[in-house]
Formats: sequence, structure tokens, C-alpha cells
Amino acid sequence: MIDLYSIFCGIEPAESNEKYFPAEEITSTLPHRLGCSQERFPIFFVECCDEMPTTNINLKQFSVNFNQVCNLSEGGNTICKKYTIILLKSLEGDIQKYFLDLVYIVLKKLPVRPSVSALKHELAKVISLFTAPPSFSKEIIQGLWAELFVIACGKDPLYLINSWHVSPEDKYDFNDGIDKVEVKATRNQDRVHTFAIEQLNPNKDSKLLIASIIVAPSGQGGNIFDLIDAISEKVTDNDAILKLKEIAYQTIGPHLEESKKIRFDVSMAANTYKLFNYYDVPAIPLSAVPYEVSTVHFSSCLKDIATVDTTALQSNLHQAL
Repeated sequence: MIDLYSIFCGIEPAESNEKYFPAEEITSTLPHRLGCSQERFPIFFVECCDEMPTTNINLKQFSVNFNQVCNLSEGGNTICKKYTIILLKSLEGDIQKYFLDLVYIVLKKLPVRPSVSALKHELAKVISLFTAPPSFSKEIIQGLWAELFVIACGKDPLYLINSWHVSPEDKYDFNDGIDKVEVKATRNQDRVHTFAIEQLNPNKDSKLLIASIIVAPSGQGGNIFDLIDAISEKVTDNDAILKLKEIAYQTIGPHLEESKKIRFDVSMAANTYKLFNYYDVPAIPLSAVPYEVSTVHFSSCLKDIATVDTTALQSNLHQAL
């Protein structure tokens, strides 16, 4: 995936008396440009296929101005066109990287020259990540960390990314349409995990493995962004990296700073990472639950359960682990 932050850092900001905004091409396949404001804020100049009138967006950290005539300077050449201007009002490097990745993901999902309405619709999702209610769950970040850890450790991380859930509400964390993997992380040394009853009752033609990891907070450990970087070094497929970041960022939402601070001992996670067959996990059978009862959860101890012989795995998904 393109390192837009490096491109942005190489752009000199416009002087106050200049008539043209300095800008750089994002990629040869897209007509949009990346620029730098006088304040050193990152700016996207997005070329749309129409000029439909619409209301501009002006928030504390984020602004979008549609159908603006812009004079750009790129490599000694000048460009005068109408663009939609997307501006982040922040000098914080990590937030700028986050913003650049998020907008790039949006642009790659849209047609080469999107309509104004389509662009505005997709940008609303980005804006929601910067303006969502301030609720934060360390448990959700721990779960995301464990899933990324499984991908980072995988023999075939590309296959795992392509099989990764699209929504946090999905029943299983990894599902290739045939077989499944459910990832569980715990700080409990007895390897106690909480399951929804449906998770241990897959359809009969599927093979399901439970990936269990014992995690320990560590100030010198790895965080979510370290794992994303590690995966990005192994996977060259841009679409897969876009999916990886999109899912991770949707989970993180506006809580970038809090998420960065949550670090786990990578060595301990590697040493405690185990795979189990779902049918060996102590569970409540569906047949024991009255028809009128729903949303059943329970905790099971996996400490004394035999692990899977990984050399005997035949499923494409399970061999990717």
C-alpha cells in the first residue's frame, strides 16, 4: 500500500503569497492529488465526475469543500481544475497517518472519478470515526490485537486477511466459506475463555478451530499498529492491506491515542498461542437450551485440553494459520 505520509512529508507547504498549492500525485491510476496547507495540514484534492451542488462540511478536525476551483503546482507544472478539498486540521503525525490511510481507502473503493454524492456518502463514514461518541473498550482492542497477531503469525497471511470477518458481529473471526477459526484472548493463566453457545455449534460440514492466546500487558510490547506494520511487510496485495486497515480502523474508531497505548507481550503471546478442536472445548449443547432461551454465553477452561496436531490439518484456512 502506498505510503502517503512519506509523500505528504515531502511536500513543502505553500507560502502565503503563492497563487498555487503545491501538490503531488497519489498514484498514476487516480487523478486526485495530495497537498500541504500553509499550516502543514494534509489536504486531498479529489476530482469528481460531476458538480452537483451540496453542503460543505466544517468540523473541529475535519473539513470538506465541494466543487472548488483550485490552482495546483506539481513538479513545475500548474493545474487549474475543480476539486473537492478534504482537509485534516491536525499537526499530530499519527493522526495525519490515520487520516491519510482512511481517505485513501475511501478513494480506492470508489470509481476513479466519483460522483459528489457518492464521495460525500463515503466520507461520512470517515467523519464518524473522528466524531463518534467517546466510548472505549479495552476488551475490544484486546480482541482485535489477538486477531491481528494470528494473521501476523500465519503461514499464509493473505489467505487469512481474505477470510477475516467484515463486521464485528460476524459469528466467527475467520471464515473462508467452508471452515472457521474463532480467536480468543485472555489474561487468565488457566486459559478460560467466554463463548457464545452458537460459536461452539458450527454447521456440520465445517471444521472449526479455536485459536487461544494468553496475553499480558507490557509497556514495551507491541500494539495494534505494530502488528499492522508487520503484516504489511509480509503481504504485497494492496486490496488485502486496504481491507486489513479498514476493518482495524473501524474497530478503533476515534480512539487512536488510547489504542496506541495498549501493548501486549508479543513473546508471551507467541509462546501461549494454541489451537484446539471446538468439540474438545467444554460446552453446553444446543439441545440442552430451551427454545425460549437465547443469547447464551458461558466460560470454559481450556488448560487441560489437548491441542491440535497442526501437521494433520487439511483445510486451506487451517493450513494458513
